Amino acid sequence: MNGYIVGAIVPIVLVLLRNSKRVKKRGVLVDVGGEPGYAIRNIRFPFPLETAWEGLSTLAELFEQSCKQNSNKSLLGTRKLISSEVEVTEDGRSFEKLHYGEYVWLTYAETFAAVCYFASGLVQLGHKKGERVAIFADTREEWFIALQACFRRNVTVVTIYASLGEEALCHSLNETEVTTLICGAKELKKLVNISGQLDKIKHVICMDDEIPTAVSGRWAVTSFADVQRTGYENPVDADLPIAADVAVIMYTSGSTGLPKVSTLLSCF
Repeated sequence: MNGYIVGAIVPIVLVLLRNSKRVKKRGVLVDVGGEPGYAIRNIRFPFPLETAWEGLSTLAELFEQSCKQNSNKSLLGTRKLISSEVEVTEDGRSFEKLHYGEYVWLTYAETFAAVCYFASGLVQLGHKKGERVAIFADTREEWFIALQACFRRNVTVVTIYASLGEEALCHSLNETEVTTLICGAKELKKLVNISGQLDKIKHVICMDDEIPTAVSGRWAVTSFADVQRTGYENPVDADLPIAADVAVIMYTSGSTGLPKVSTLLSCF
């Protein structure tokens, strides 16, 4: 019986002793606008947190600074498609096998130049301030360059999954009143069937040099390279956003019903 009593009392005593000890708080007292709080940081760093982003408030500013600080470092890597073939498995199923070459890299400086050229090219193309651009493509080098170029001109970007069906695609483009659409040749073919339902689109920029003939006459279609070339020959100063400006209107994949939307500001 004594053993049972000791076994019951000892844990209680240990808890009371532990709670009675004063726990030293390791941190720095900060003013949080209400009750006092502590900013906890690594013991090796006694000074307040420092950041490389001091004085920056938007994604466009952050990208420009990153390019200046890391100008010679690699940023975007792309592998060119060499060939493709269809293979058939033993159970009769077939799939496409793609063969790619080695990575070809763009440095931060080269990427920033490409962004500036494309941003200027958008202006020369006739895209007006306040109008929206949609990027409808799989992730690729041109996707990133187009996004950052729009940020540099304070143009709101509408991002749309490349896998969306016709109804969801039409809904996304019309709801946001997109006037310039950037896509690949594969995605451009999808737009042919709904072109009559897209009243606001004025310009289409194809990321690939080979533009499908099926879209000729429906819109003014320009290759991505031509937009960059025009911007290189006719540079335009940046029109950077402020933190409160809308940077991205992002649509979901629309797995249940029409795609849902999320709005992202230019601040980070």
